[in-house]
Amino acid sequence: MPQSHSEPGVAAEPRPALSPYDTGVRCEPKSWLPYGTAVTERTPVENFGKVDFEDEEGNTVCVAYVERGRDGRYTVHVEPLGDADAIAVELHAE
Repeated sequence: MPQSHSEPGVAAEPRPALSPYDTGVRCEPKSWLPYGTAVTERTPVENFGKVDFEDEEGNTVCVAYVERGRDGRYTVHVEPLGDADAIAVELHAE
């Protein structure tokens, strides 16, 4: 007769629900620098506001950041770190 690996009367611990980051539905944002970091040689202004987006395996898919141009408009920059054809950009304007 097969044996059960759980003890009688002890409920198995529930598995935590997987997040959209765990399943790969969404890439997880990883900020380059925490808020309040000072501009220094080691943390130049170019690194501020940049965010890596990682897939479910921890691979960085792209880097994104937003900055204001000389004309006052905001530009969203997306830098693919792999196959650029694997990334699509959608603008949601209401």
